[in-house]
Amino acid sequence: MKNEVSTALYDYWLSRHRDTPVRASGIRPAELAPLLPSLFLIELDTSDRPQFRFRFCGASIATRYGRDLTDESFLELWDNPDRSMLQRDLRALAFRSTGTVAGVLAETLGGGVISYEMVLLPLAGENGAAGAIGSMVRTGGHDETNRIRARIVAQSLRSIRFLPVAGSEALRGYSRAAPFLSAADLGMRRRYGHLTVVTGGK
Repeated sequence: MKNEVSTALYDYWLSRHRDTPVRASGIRPAELAPLLPSLFLIELDTSDRPQFRFRFCGASIATRYGRDLTDESFLELWDNPDRSMLQRDLRALAFRSTGTVAGVLAETLGGGVISYEMVLLPLAGENGAAGAIGSMVRTGGHDETNRIRARIVAQSLRSIRFLPVAGSEALRGYSRAAPFLSAADLGMRRRYGHLTVVTGGK
């Protein structure tokens, strides 16, 4: 993971995991207040024609797309090859206690190119998977100051990885007492400048 928002969200999600899957009711927005502009929620739909609709869209994300994405399909933001891959991976989240981190390249209305990091982490409901909480943060590329020209009009996946399964050997031995977990407590992260390496990703 390259961005502090990504690692902070992941640490918070892990702190909520304990011995059962993270439930949507266990996420407290007030505790995520500094991150909210870069966060989103989607419903996990396992039907034959899933849409994975947005249920919340942070202000920074809405600005990037030039609109509030609430009630829109997450999959419709992508072209067909990426849409199929994300549909497969989102369905996998419904049955795994893990998440994904993806590198994305996007084209703006003004012809610029930006890169951003996207994290998706599953949330459980009363009868199985209910949704996913995610973050989207710019990590590089052209930073257009004109909001209209900066709107994202196309995007594609450049990388996608599953994170370690909560409760696995890679996460064993740290304390869940703190709401946010340090690299030293986890014993599984290494910092190289602005990058954070999470051991055990697949």
